Amino acid sequence: MGAELFREATMNGQLEAAHAAVPAIAEYHERKARVADLLNTLPRVDSPEAEAQRVANEAVEDYLTTGTWSADVEERAQAAFIRASGARAVRIRLESLHRDFTGSAVLKTLREAYRAEILEALGAQLSDLLKEAKKHVVALGAVRTADEALTAGGEAAEAYTKLRPLVPILEGIRAAQWAALSQGELTGPGSRYERAKTSGHGDVQGVNDDTPARQLEVMRAHSYDIGHLVYLAQIGTAYVPESVEDVIASQDAFENRNSVPDGRPVVDISPMVIPTPKPSQPRRERGTAEREAVIRARNS
Repeated sequence: MGAELFREATMNGQLEAAHAAVPAIAEYHERKARVADLLNTLPRVDSPEAEAQRVANEAVEDYLTTGTWSADVEERAQAAFIRASGARAVRIRLESLHRDFTGSAVLKTLREAYRAEILEALGAQLSDLLKEAKKHVVALGAVRTADEALTAGGEAAEAYTKLRPLVPILEGIRAAQWAALSQGELTGPGSRYERAKTSGHGDVQGVNDDTPARQLEVMRAHSYDIGHLVYLAQIGTAYVPESVEDVIASQDAFENRNSVPDGRPVVDISPMVIPTPKPSQPRRERGTAEREAVIRARNS
């Protein structure tokens, strides 16, 4: 699944725009384009041996026709060999670079390193998209389908026409979001990533009991439409999550919202510590003279 996501994401205009917002990834794409352009403009040449042999063959044919042998045949053959050697070396190097750039390894590494920046750029795209959608929500009214727009006509139909092209952009942002979130994650069946993707908690912050069931299902299935676009524009809590963990934490909080904490008392089973009593001080016996002095003081 990870490789499939990668192939799809490379064709996603919203992800490409997010890449362009990250300097390191933008530079990667610029270099990739330069290599491809140069490869397309460089003429293909045969091997140095074949190029030199072509000069020799032409010289022999000319000699057989005219009876005159050119004195510079060997020099021209040698020059052809050298030119072909240089051109071949350049092409081999460019083809190697092109394979590196078109393979998934380099871009995958960059996308993992700059995942936070990519998601931030996608979040900015989502914000701009919903600002544009919000301009047409009031005029749209209750219209949600093409048939309803045709029946309503007027401002509602115009608003529908303006909003309809925004839905594929929303789809592209969400596809790019999950492609970016997949970097560095296990993406097979039963993975935390798959759980997060199908949870319905990666589109809106704070899903709760007031979230319409239909909208939650739309977010779980990723089947976006104008109704969902209008919903996102109105609630103001649509977002692009920063990580798979954030989505799962939101899902856990929602699913455990009605759980009752265990109220049983906590029994302290730590060993009882009994203080050691201090030894009493020995009693001092009074001397005979001291006792007699006390007695005299009592009788006086």
